[in-house]
Amino acid sequence: MTRKKKQKPRIRYNTEIQYYRGIPFRLIEYTQKHFDRLRAKRFLLNPDIETEYRTQNFWIPNCYLEEDGTLKSNVFVDWIFVKCVKANKFKYAGLEIPDWMRGKL
Repeated sequence: MTRKKKQKPRIRYNTEIQYYRGIPFRLIEYTQKHFDRLRAKRFLLNPDIETEYRTQNFWIPNCYLEEDGTLKSNVFVDWIFVKCVKANKFKYAGLEIPDWMRGKL
């Protein structure tokens, strides 16, 4: 007699373009099994279709995200985007550094 494994309900992830203080980003969707073992999710900076080749990856820890990968409201994740600027990810993605970030670099 074989037992069927109990499967978790499939979560529909938010792969739409999101914005944090004017910076566009989008979740890179993997399989449910892959997401279950991660402590952070991978996103693309500047996920515009016309500039898809110029995108840069970055990670956001799950504690700042809803279950579907949407950034929680009223969270402070400036530090993640400051790290992206310091790693030249904004430059490679073709994004301008926002004014609110200039004093934090």
